Amino acid sequence: MENDVDRKQLLRQVIRESEVGMLTTIDEEGRLVSRPMLPLLFDNDQAVYFLTHASSAKVRQISNQPRVALTFTAPQSRYLSVTGRAAVIDDAGLIARLWNPTYRAWFPDGADDAEATAIQITIEQANYWEAPTSRVARLIGMIEAIVTHTPYDTPKTRLT
Repeated sequence: MENDVDRKQLLRQVIRESEVGMLTTIDEEGRLVSRPMLPLLFDNDQAVYFLTHASSAKVRQISNQPRVALTFTAPQSRYLSVTGRAAVIDDAGLIARLWNPTYRAWFPDGADDAEATAIQITIEQANYWEAPTSRVARLIGMIEAIVTHTPYDTPKTRLT
């Protein structure tokens, strides 16, 4: 990675290309709970947003414990793991900016649905892996690991 701008662009590119991310929260008993979510991004805003139901378990969990994790898998064997702090934001203007008509499947009354609320994730740390996409390259790496008696590894890059 060349600089912070390149790292932030890569982070946002992987999130956009993933289309769906796994949001992990901590429940009332301290257990990790994950679920698929549609990540939403704004230009010139480093946060990740999600629309959800105000009465959902994840909203209660975030209210009790704002530490969360996000994971994303993008094409070409690219992986992103993010940790951060979540906040529940009940703001009609924000919901309208995040809104897409396809979300009616979850919110029948549209952007004005009384259950619609936003989750904002402020990223604290992000790690990125890019595995070789070629089966031959992966096979060579694995053979090299066996011959040298060193574990096969996909290098990790810290983006934040």
